[in-house]
Amino acid sequence: MGRKIVKQWWLAIVTFLVLLCLVIIQVLFLVKSARLEEKHFNHRVVLALREARNEIAREANMCNNMHSYVCGNQCSTDMQYINFQKVDSIIQSNLYIHKIHLEYKFEFINENDSVKDKICVTCYEQSLNGLLAQNGIKLLIEFPDNSKFVFAQLGTLFYISIASILFVMISFVIIYRLFTKEQSILSNTKYFIDNMVHEFQTPLANVKFASGLIKKKVNASDEREKVLQYTQLIQDENEKLRGHVDDILKVVSLYSDKKGNEKVDVRQVLNACVESFRTDVERKHGEIKVDFCAGDFVVKGDATHIKHVFSNVIDNSIKYTKQAPYITIETINKRGKLVVSVKDNGVGIPSAELDKVFEKYYRVSTGNIHDIKGFGLGLNFVKNVVDKYKGAVKIKSEVNKGTMVIIELKLDCSVKK
Repeated sequence: MGRKIVKQWWLAIVTFLVLLCLVIIQVLFLVKSARLEEKHFNHRVVLALREARNEIAREANMCNNMHSYVCGNQCSTDMQYINFQKVDSIIQSNLYIHKIHLEYKFEFINENDSVKDKICVTCYEQSLNGLLAQNGIKLLIEFPDNSKFVFAQLGTLFYISIASILFVMISFVIIYRLFTKEQSILSNTKYFIDNMVHEFQTPLANVKFASGLIKKKVNASDEREKVLQYTQLIQDENEKLRGHVDDILKVVSLYSDKKGNEKVDVRQVLNACVESFRTDVERKHGEIKVDFCAGDFVVKGDATHIKHVFSNVIDNSIKYTKQAPYITIETINKRGKLVVSVKDNGVGIPSAELDKVFEKYYRVSTGNIHDIKGFGLGLNFVKNVVDKYKGAVKIKSEVNKGTMVIIELKLDCSVKK
């Protein structure tokens, strides 16, 4: 079993690494595609600026005001605005021809000036040398949102790739959580089987031992008392085996299609449970007390299930108490619910294990000592029954001080007060 678990963990690690490699490859592919689209974008801009340059130069050579504007000379405000609009129209039309529909900024500079980065240091530039009477004039243009063009060109491929990466990551997380959950169930199941084997082996060994002694003593009249002891031992061990079988059958009954919809008086159920355990508690020189402060006790459910719920809780209070057990059962009504609390002075539960006590087959760590009998099904049964009837169960516990189990059940609204 240990080697199998190690192999499964190695498989999980290798799977994670393979998925990580696939994600990295996908990301690198996206980056490469983005760079290629950016290169295509740059090429389109260069072509558009080259054509715009020729058109602007023609306009500047035909109009002195345009020439003054392009060369950076002083113009009136109105003429400067008119020339700006004309140049802007030329640039925009050439960009549209090359299917570039982005916002942009442009400016003319003289490369002989000390300031060459009036817009940005990574602008696209186009020289007008040879087209004007004055050399050194450059057209600078900037695209603040050029990344939008790249993403637009990637289009569906980009979004499918991102969705695929997210799907792979989320799927792995879900599968990993399911895997760890299955490992926990596997571990608890193994522990359950070990406990079950131990719980059945001990009574069977005692029965075999007692029956062997009876065979030897059956003909001896003076051994009558010992024979009675042996037969009593067989009966006691038989009761233990029957109890273990009942515990397993209780859990199985939860998965039947039968839905408990009968009216159950929890006060009567609690009184019956208390009386059934009173002898065990008194034999250990303990005490079990009840304090019924609730006025309404009727809930809807299966009477047998509800009785087993409180029997399991009280039984745990007795089993997990080293000294004389003192158990207090209290009831109150709260917001349409019946709240039952069972408090004991037992060994308590470590805070790190409180979240696990409701798991099937889970038992609070006691090492390899089997002095506390059971399969780890009790509290799991309690939780399932309470959840089935839309209730709630909580546990408060301190190590070496005791435990309190609080069970809330919805009251039957059809009962007239």
